Amino acid sequence: MNYKGYEASIHFDEEDKIFWGEITNLGSKSMILFHSENANELENEFHISVDAYIETCEKTGSTPKKPFSGKMMIRTTPSIHAKAVASAKTQGISVNKLVEQAIVERIEAH
Repeated sequence: MNYKGYEASIHFDEEDKIFWGEITNLGSKSMILFHSENANELENEFHISVDAYIETCEKTGSTPKKPFSGKMMIRTTPSIHAKAVASAKTQGISVNKLVEQAIVERIEAH
C-alpha cells in the first residue's frame, strides 16, 4: 500500500485474526503500525495512521520524516564513473541498474 509517499507492508496475525501493517520506508528508528479485523478497512486505517503521524509532528513542531524515495545521489571518481558507464553499456543496462545491482549484491553478502 502507498499513501502520501509512505509505503506499508501488510501481515495477518492468525492467532488474533487481524490484519496489521507497518510503514516500511521511514527508517529503522520509526515505527508506525495499524490494524483492522477487516481487510477492506485496512487501507483506511493506514491512511488514518499516516495522517495522525503528520498531524502529531505538526502539533509538536517536529518535521515528519520523509519516506525514502528510492532516489540516491552518489559521488565517485571520474575513473569509476567511466568504468560504470562502460560496464553498464556492455551489459545492456542503465548505470542506475548497475549501481542498484551492486548495492543489492553487497547487502545480500552480509
